[in-house]
Amino acid sequence: MSPNLLKPPVRVRPGALLRPREGVALGPRAEEELFRVAEVLTEGRLDQSAFFGSALITIDLEKVAPQLRGPEGEAERRRLFDVVTGSVRVRLRAMRLALADVARRHPDKRLGTATTETRFRLDGSLLLLDVDLEVPVDLSSLQRKSTGRDSVR
Repeated sequence: MSPNLLKPPVRVRPGALLRPREGVALGPRAEEELFRVAEVLTEGRLDQSAFFGSALITIDLEKVAPQLRGPEGEAERRRLFDVVTGSVRVRLRAMRLALADVARRHPDKRLGTATTETRFRLDGSLLLLDVDLEVPVDLSSLQRKSTGRDSVR
């Protein structure tokens, strides 16, 4: 094949930097208000290597309604529920809240990277977030030194 028959190189343009999106998102102020009134109930068990449990986060939408001007009525609560279930920030914040409760209950343990699963439910005016947790644990550095279990990894 002769070099004259080859096509010259083509400059490739990268994809668009921004793309338009349609939809509704939860604002930072609304997220703050939801978690300000959140009640957390954590249960589980701690064995030698991990904490296994779940956290139930209850948010009473009637308590935040005056600050957020809504949601009023079943249709608005359902719309808020759809937005909340699609929010990565809400899932991350729920996970952090659950982990903070585990850390508070077991201050002598060093928590590893958690595996979580989050489910959402709407029961009347209550927004319920269930966070299932599996968290590896280890002795704290202070406790390791006192038991002679200090090791290099």
